[in-house]
Amino acid sequence: MMNFCTYFDSYYMLKGLGLYTSLERITEDFHLYVMAFDKECFDKLKSLNLKHMTVESLSDIETPELLDIKRQRTKVEYCWTCGPVSIYHFITKYNLESITYLDSDLMFMMDPSIVFQEIGSSSIAITEQGVNEKNAKAYGKYCVQYMTFRNDEEGIGALAWWRDSCVEWCYQKLEATRYADQKYLDEFPKRWKNVHVIRNLGVGIAPWNMHRYKYGTNTFSYKGIEYPYVFFHFHGVKIESIDDILHLSSLHHELNNELINKFYAPYGYLLMDVLNNLLGYNLKGVIVHDMPFLKKINYRVRSLVRGSEFVRWFWFILYKKRHKGLGHGSKF
Repeated sequence: MMNFCTYFDSYYMLKGLGLYTSLERITEDFHLYVMAFDKECFDKLKSLNLKHMTVESLSDIETPELLDIKRQRTKVEYCWTCGPVSIYHFITKYNLESITYLDSDLMFMMDPSIVFQEIGSSSIAITEQGVNEKNAKAYGKYCVQYMTFRNDEEGIGALAWWRDSCVEWCYQKLEATRYADQKYLDEFPKRWKNVHVIRNLGVGIAPWNMHRYKYGTNTFSYKGIEYPYVFFHFHGVKIESIDDILHLSSLHHELNNELINKFYAPYGYLLMDVLNNLLGYNLKGVIVHDMPFLKKINYRVRSLVRGSEFVRWFWFILYKKRHKGLGHGSKF
């Protein structure tokens, strides 16, 4: 049994149900533990009574310390803070042999048992972001999107350290050794011995690395090495329903027809099925939108300017406000 966990609120529930449905389409050998971050999400998920899902409410595990932190951090910062808290809760409460955290905006394309075969007996498994050296230095080399912890001394030790670190400090700010919940992962290979960095690049195709790959029918390649598709990470996708059509828009990354046909259109139809079969909608089709032309120019200029370490520091520390909104979810 592959034990996964994730967390989301009602604003991200559609994507979370998309994650669940993508897993259910390719394997029966999994269970997904979900920490619902608001009552609306908890009540809806419980009412669906999904076969491979266990739902718990964040309010049931919020300690006085967390509630105090909740008043000090933005919504997204508090979500990041509670991520490792939720993972630790699930693996210890249910005494699981291991647990794998998944971001809620993933779509699996292949049975993830292939990843567990690669990980083997490792206590901790993490994925690289696949970004350039400057961005890795600023935001972290590894990505929170997919992380496995074994219920042994090293696995629980690393998870508890990450949890306590995020409770102490988890902000959308750039510091030399910290950024949000993510840059802490750079410490895992330094502090613990039984850490496996997943070699299969199909574990984490994402908007920030998707343009470096060459895509085939069943595999893709990078630097001459072939990899199977495992999942795509749909960060920065806006979703809305207009006249019975589901519209997906890329907010931060340029697309092309190949990427739309390979990943974004299938994701749209996955979410349409969730809306129709689980949430009571009757949508008729999907349209995927690339970034508007002027926004593409804007992002290219910003990317060049922020390539400077000083400018990046100025942008985040002196100008960019910490995100207080709802992110890229969708209220259906």
